[in-house]
Amino acid sequence: MTLPKAARYLAALLVFPFAAGVLLLLLLLLPTPDKRHHVFVQGTREFGIGFDLSASYGSVAVSYPDGSVQAIARVDGNEAYRKMMLRLSLGSSTHFHRPYQNVGDTLADIPRQSLRSIRKQLGLPASGDVGTLSTMIGSLRDKASEFVGEPVTVAAISRPHIAALYSEDLSDAFEYLSIDWLEIFSYGAQHELQPIYTTKAAHAGNGHGLCADYRDFVTCRKEERNLPVQWALSVAYTDASLFTSLVRLGDAYSLEEGPALEGAMHLGFGARHEESYWEKVRDMLRHPIVSSAIERDVSMVLLCGDAAQEPRFRELFDEVVSELVDDEPEVFDHNPEYSAAKGVAELAKRELYTRRQEPEGESDL
Repeated sequence: MTLPKAARYLAALLVFPFAAGVLLLLLLLLPTPDKRHHVFVQGTREFGIGFDLSASYGSVAVSYPDGSVQAIARVDGNEAYRKMMLRLSLGSSTHFHRPYQNVGDTLADIPRQSLRSIRKQLGLPASGDVGTLSTMIGSLRDKASEFVGEPVTVAAISRPHIAALYSEDLSDAFEYLSIDWLEIFSYGAQHELQPIYTTKAAHAGNGHGLCADYRDFVTCRKEERNLPVQWALSVAYTDASLFTSLVRLGDAYSLEEGPALEGAMHLGFGARHEESYWEKVRDMLRHPIVSSAIERDVSMVLLCGDAAQEPRFRELFDEVVSELVDDEPEVFDHNPEYSAAKGVAELAKRELYTRRQEPEGESDL
């Protein structure tokens, strides 16, 4: 049955204000852009605190102005954490998120953002994943506070390059814990802003990509711009994952690296008793180099993660490097369980110092 034209017009007049009202309500519920991660720096604290998240645990370190960098602690992830990281590594877990690419993405994400806003107004984590991240980050914060002897209220963080672990979740976790997120960006192949991934953090944690004296701003920037660019094989091996990539590294604020392969989350050391495990590990180690469309001159290998020193893995790792890399590359594997956290701590210390030198009100980068 078709409604008369007048009835259709009347229905439209009734529905449109209602729909417009609902849309307006949703827009009002959307959280305003959060400024917490644009840290307003005051006080005299000069050390930097760095957190790193892996697929199965988190770690924390501190960097002091005298140049010393101390590993503090690791926190093993609970079952919820490990399941979350596995799920977020899947392409099927991706969704619209800030920053949006266009107006259509913004509108499509209104329902999800509205729900997050409601949860935050009720004093809850913005989502279940934010709650899980808050548990891990809060534990790392507590370990750091105990170590340095005062409450930690500012920190930076690195994380694995997986498909659906977004900055908004980390930002909301820091906000829920009342920690200021010292967000530090690196630059990708197209000069786009990227968060600090584990590879870049481990690069800095092994003493590379940074100037000698960060207090001399002009000389430091000049020195870092002139650092040689190298291709490196990056390997992060933990109990729950094996991430491998071919990366282009220069200073500590640039990185060319693609997201991890989904299979990486099934090749951690904890799965070593499964059939054909070591053959799959060999294939994963070889993949970044043999799949590259252009032959790269690999001169560096970065090795991190709590399982990186396992004898059987190192034997296989050495075989693959010897097979695929012509000249013997330099291998950086110092304190692999904490190298990423130590790198983030060093970057945090330098960033805090830089922001303190800016005129008041200009530290929001």
